[in-house]
Amino acid sequence: MALNLIEAKNSKKLGRREFLIGFVALLAIAINFVFPVKAIGESFWATLFLFLVFPLLAVKYILKEPLSSFGISTGNKKKGIILSVITVVIFVLLNYYLVSQPRFQHQLTISSDFINNFWSFLLFTLVISSSIHFFWEFFFRGFLQLGLEKKLGIYAIPAQAILQTAAYFRNSWLLLTLIFFSALAAGVITRQSRSILYSFLSMWLIALSLDIMIIRIVHSAIK
Repeated sequence: MALNLIEAKNSKKLGRREFLIGFVALLAIAINFVFPVKAIGESFWATLFLFLVFPLLAVKYILKEPLSSFGISTGNKKKGIILSVITVVIFVLLNYYLVSQPRFQHQLTISSDFINNFWSFLLFTLVISSSIHFFWEFFFRGFLQLGLEKKLGIYAIPAQAILQTAAYFRNSWLLLTLIFFSALAAGVITRQSRSILYSFLSMWLIALSLDIMIIRIVHSAIK
């Protein structure tokens, strides 16, 4: 009887915790829907506040849990590195195939500001793109996936992948497909390594390789 009461009490606490995480996540995504941004600078600041600052405040002042519970740690380095290498290789090969197909090229775009200006592209890649990818990883894989994992188990992986894809529904169907499957892969890396650092590096490198391919293959062919 006492054991049942303890389990019921713990279950209730977990339910309240997951409800708060889900509410914060859905609110951030909803705000992202209502106030869409297009400029790179606007996207950076919006992503910073909605997908990093907002959940960080929730972790510190509402959940009051250590950041390591949400993937801010080195985790299992061996699993993280191995899975990251495998993921990067697979997606780089997939991206190369997609970019080389004329029927897909119109769905793969990059800002004209970066096509003929190497330094702008380098600055964007090292500062803006890397930061935004980290914000995404903390929000979707750290805050959302690891936060809901105790309640949802492995189903937290497709849950966060669906929500991330939905958050960027304005993109082409091809990019949405890539976002969904890359989010699944990032979720597996995070689940196995217990850290968002490896999934962050993987997703950033994959995005970087795709941008380079678009510039070198798609726009070179146009010229």
